[in-house]
Amino acid sequence: MIPIETVAVGQLHDALGLSVPLELPEQWRRQSLVDWDSSADDYVMRHVFRHFRPARHLEFGTWLGDGVLRCVQECDASVWTINLLEGETKPGGQWAYGEMESAQFAGAGLWAQRETTHHAVWVRTDAYGLIGRKYLDAGWGKRVCQIYADSREWDTRAYPDGFFDTAFIDGGHTADVVESDTRQALRLVRAGGLVMWHDFCPKDDVTRANESTRDVVEYIVAHREELGTHLSKLFWVEPSWLLFGVRA
Repeated sequence: MIPIETVAVGQLHDALGLSVPLELPEQWRRQSLVDWDSSADDYVMRHVFRHFRPARHLEFGTWLGDGVLRCVQECDASVWTINLLEGETKPGGQWAYGEMESAQFAGAGLWAQRETTHHAVWVRTDAYGLIGRKYLDAGWGKRVCQIYADSREWDTRAYPDGFFDTAFIDGGHTADVVESDTRQALRLVRAGGLVMWHDFCPKDDVTRANESTRDVVEYIVAHREELGTHLSKLFWVEPSWLLFGVRA
C-alpha cells in the first residue's frame, strides 16, 4: 500500500526532480488551510508546468478555463480538457457554479444559461458558452481540445496508454467521479508523468469545513493499494489542496 507522504512546498522540486525550487509567497504560507485561497494552488501548478514542461496535458474539469490558461501560458503543451456541457448540478437542482452577469461573460452571448432574480441576472459559469471562456477570449483555443461530456462516459479508446505527460483531476468531486477520472488518468499518463488531484487536504478540520474535499480524500485514502500499483510516489504538498502522484 503506497503511503501518502507530506512534502513541504519548498521541497517540491526535489520530489518531482525539478531543477528550480518554489518559494511560496508569505501571503499564502500564513493562510489557514480551512479557508484556503485556491490562487495559491494556481501559483504552485504554474511552477510545475513551467519546469516539468509536458507536451500533452489532460484536465478533468474545465470550468471557465483557468486551468488551461496556467498550462498553456507556462509551457508549450497541447491540452485536452473535459467538462459537462450542461454544467454540474448540486442535489436539489441548484447550480454548482454561478455568478452575477458582468462584462467578462459577454463573449458567451446567447450560448449561456442565465437566471433573472429580483436583484440581478445570474449566469451559470461552468456550462455551455462559459466553458473555457477565459482561454478562448485570450486566444489559446488553437492549442486546446475541448471535450463536452460526462467524464464517466468519455470514450478514451482512441488514446493509447501513456498518451499524456500530465493529468489534473478537478472535475466532479463525488466519489464515483473521482474514481472514474483517476482510473482514466492512470491509464492515460505515461511512466514518469504526473497525475495531480485538486481539493485534496488530509487535515480533518479542512474536510469537515469543505465539502469539495471530502470524497476526494476518502477515495484516495481508501484506494492506496490500487494506486500503489500504478504510482511510484504519492504526496500532498504542504500548504496546499494539491496531491501529486508520479506514474510508475
